[in-house]
Amino acid sequence: MKKYIYIILFFLLAAIFVGVFTGSNSNKTTSQSQANSPQSTLASAYQDIQWGANVQKHLTVLKTDFDNVSSAANNSDYAALAINAQYIINDTQKAIEENDQYKVSPKLQEPQKEWRMALQDYNSAGHFLLKGANEAKRGSSGFENFQKAAALRNSGIVHLKKAAESLGINPSLN
Repeated sequence: MKKYIYIILFFLLAAIFVGVFTGSNSNKTTSQSQANSPQSTLASAYQDIQWGANVQKHLTVLKTDFDNVSSAANNSDYAALAINAQYIINDTQKAIEENDQYKVSPKLQEPQKEWRMALQDYNSAGHFLLKGANEAKRGSSGFENFQKAAALRNSGIVHLKKAAESLGINPSLN
């Protein structure tokens, strides 16, 4: 999953730059021309670039969170698992709040929506991981919660894939 996140990020940023600099010069009405004025185009491009940088920042943080969860799970360290599950919850919530502050160009609205859905799935996965870790610390297996967390993580990956595909990128995330 690690290398695919970076591949998606690279193509997301590349698509942003291509979208910014390939203007639509077709016939437009006066109101459409004003909406695509140089100032409007620059403001939109700025929002697109800032959003892309924000996605990159949060992908890096979440990659670390999920790596730490994997390490804790592999070592049956349920205390560390609970701590890192809480990090996932906190970091995805922050990412959702920041994502919602950007008004991106129409070309990036679908990827932005898919990114938000991935974050929501990862946030829910964090909640189930936390429940499972707390159950495991008390001596029960937490198996059902871990299964739900895994399903939500996989759903998040599907949303990342859709975000990439809506930009014309076809990564193979597994």
